[in-house]
Amino acid sequence: MNKQKNISIAPQAASPAILNLPLRILLADDSLDHRALIRAYLKKTPYLLVEAEDGQDAIDKFAAGNFDLVLMDIQMPNVDGYEATSTIRVWELTNSRRRTPIVALTASAHEEAKNRSMAAGCDAHITKPAKKSTLIEGIREAIEGNLLDHDTAELANLKEETCRTG
Repeated sequence: MNKQKNISIAPQAASPAILNLPLRILLADDSLDHRALIRAYLKKTPYLLVEAEDGQDAIDKFAAGNFDLVLMDIQMPNVDGYEATSTIRVWELTNSRRRTPIVALTASAHEEAKNRSMAAGCDAHITKPAKKSTLIEGIREAIEGNLLDHDTAELANLKEETCRTG
């Protein structure tokens, strides 16, 4: 059970436990300037940032790597963020991979854009340009939400096993 949410948050201090994890993050954005900004925001974190220049590059790097989170620009040439996200979700299912949190990054704050990114398989939506605190909080919420979903699924599996074995 995955909870999809829109991130419209007031800046808060992100959980120190999440901030200190050495997360592998795939950043898909066609804008060199925006990738540089995100790089600068995450410079003093233990996160390893891998960059993709468009949706197809993101799909290829995602399939070849093992990422904890994807930051996905929605408006990119060749393959846009919607299609890239949908393709990644199919790839995860086909390859029996755990669902990776995908955070949509888009200039559009309209409800329609948020709904479309969620329908494509994104777990959260951050409007660009984002403040550093908003980005860090979005990463924290996406990772914590994914860990909670995984723990809930593990607990359900354990209860099912216990019921079957007695």
